[in-house]
Amino acid sequence: MSWFKKLFGASHDESTPPTDSPPELAAKLLEAETFADQLEDYLLSDKLFWQISVETPVGTRQPKMTLGSLYERIQYLQAHAEELGPNDRRRLEKIERAWEEALRQYPSQWREKLRREYRSYMNNWKYFLEQRASNPERWAQEYKFEVRNRERARLVLRLLGPDAADLAKEFEQVEKSLDVPPKNR
Repeated sequence: MSWFKKLFGASHDESTPPTDSPPELAAKLLEAETFADQLEDYLLSDKLFWQISVETPVGTRQPKMTLGSLYERIQYLQAHAEELGPNDRRRLEKIERAWEEALRQYPSQWREKLRREYRSYMNNWKYFLEQRASNPERWAQEYKFEVRNRERARLVLRLLGPDAADLAKEFEQVEKSLDVPPKNR
């Protein structure tokens, strides 16, 4: 039985129209809903990056689910809630409730996944920073893409809150290193 059916009874497909929002918002909502529906299985698995496939009004999407990526979608949808149709706002509320329920039911798995997610993003970000000294062109060209790892690590720290004091210190040290020219390290 899916996580949504456990929490809410009939799935959204059986009780509401597929979407009543603009196509890109509907796509984000469908991704978040699919993530939320698989949240329990994800938390109980060993996988950090959970591949999904979802049909959306703008085509098939295959994002990788993490707790951080689900939260990013929730934040995005909340920021655009006034553009969502009434049915889709109710669906967003269910996603938010599934998020809260998963945190309540699986707190240790939740923390462990977030800590692993943080490590993954920070390892990638630190590797990129180490490479910038030897290849400044790559630094300039790839910065926009690579800085996402930094921002995702920061988001995960916020989600972990007080449970991340050790990780926050590491993050601060890496941030301080950004002020030091690469040749002086």
